Amino acid sequence: MTYLAAAYGVIWLVVFILVFSMRRRQEKVVEQLETLEEIINEKQ
Repeated sequence: MTYLAAAYGVIWLVVFILVFSMRRRQEKVVEQLETLEEIINEKQ
């Protein structure tokens, strides 16, 4: 039973790490898109 609880905890830890990582990547993509939009607007 101890192994089951440990595995459950490890799985949730991995899930949280993945979600946090995806959130950070998404923020970077949004920043890049905003920069690209500014560049496009300047050229018009």
